[in-house]
Amino acid sequence: MITIKKIDELNPAELGKLFNRYEDNFSSIINDIVAPIVTDVKARGDKAVIEYTEKFDKVKIDALLANQKEIEEGASRISKEVIDAFKELGTNIEEFHKHQVRETIKYNRGETELGVLYHAIEKAAIYAPGGKALYPSSVMMGVIPAQIAGTKEITLITPPDKNGNVPDIMCAICKLLGISAIIKSGGAQGISAAALGTQTVRKSDLIVGPGNIYVTAAKAYLFNLGIIQIDSLAGPSDVLIISDASTNPKWIAFDLLAQAEHDEMAAAVLLTTSSEYARQVKHEIEADIQTGKGRIDIKKKALQNSIIVIVPSIEEAIEFSNKYAPEHMQLMVKDPMTYIDRVRNVGSLFLGDYSPVAVGDYYSGTNHILPTGGAARFSSGTSVETFTRRTTFQRLTLNALEETRKPVAVMSKIEGFDDKHSGSIEVRFEK
Repeated sequence: MITIKKIDELNPAELGKLFNRYEDNFSSIINDIVAPIVTDVKARGDKAVIEYTEKFDKVKIDALLANQKEIEEGASRISKEVIDAFKELGTNIEEFHKHQVRETIKYNRGETELGVLYHAIEKAAIYAPGGKALYPSSVMMGVIPAQIAGTKEITLITPPDKNGNVPDIMCAICKLLGISAIIKSGGAQGISAAALGTQTVRKSDLIVGPGNIYVTAAKAYLFNLGIIQIDSLAGPSDVLIISDASTNPKWIAFDLLAQAEHDEMAAAVLLTTSSEYARQVKHEIEADIQTGKGRIDIKKKALQNSIIVIVPSIEEAIEFSNKYAPEHMQLMVKDPMTYIDRVRNVGSLFLGDYSPVAVGDYYSGTNHILPTGGAARFSSGTSVETFTRRTTFQRLTLNALEETRKPVAVMSKIEGFDDKHSGSIEVRFEK
């Protein structure tokens, strides 16, 4: 069950576990499992992926890509109520992400024109996990920003169901979004198919979306080979909540449990200024666990990775959070905007009592494909920019080039390139 500790009671090992959550060592997985799969898929294409799908998922598929009939039939089995809910989510995602579109930058420095061009990555794949849960909302979180960016070819990678078909809800979402290319295989083999291309699968240039350790290892390996761009290396999901004890403790307990029910490795952290409040929240968590409702075994295991920390002040709680760099952070204090400028390293920020993480998962339109394991210190969540690349440009007149002659000559000589680096400028001034 979740523990309570004062911040000064946390020993170095406990702090290390909190601040260095991403400890997966991919070397053995890559060497023993991923690299051979990649090599085999490169050599044999569809046949290799189909065989690995049967080996790992215990499912036999006749073809690697879903056909249009399978997509249509799967979509037809989903109710209008479900479709309408996802349509509303899609509208909100689109509205929010349209504000992220970058315009071409142009400006002049004297007679030199400079700027930045933004181009869509033309071919992208979205990974959606299967197994313990399905994530159609994550498909929308990946596909819609890509479409707004202008990506022309979008492929979904997702494991098949027990009958070897694409899950019905995934079919429905793909039909809703206009996605017809669905790879019916997950894991390292599905990632390899999208990254390398096969007889039936067109090669992608980018893969976005979280998966298990084999998916993550495959993404890392293929990226290191220079074959594919990736969004990030996904680890277990987490939330950190800061509360001044002004919120109903049951609300906090449910927010922590909502994170815990993701999977056994998920982490939920509460920082509060009140010892009594910490005990109230723990009591509410224990009372809910006693009901035995929901993904009870998963929640119990995740709570072992979780903690309630008592801090002297909200300011110190925020500094703790900045070191922790949570995927999700809920700032549940009386006036959260007072503190917002202090918050730095967060994947997505939820402010006030009425902004639980579930709203970001399913409604508000902000993206929920976010950096995990403390990666919010140096990376951001999926956005339109994820699916774009930048090209810088410059155009100089003869007078502008004249101004560069001396500094370029000095610097290129220092670096040992004074022959042709400087010479490529000087030759333009020969009589």
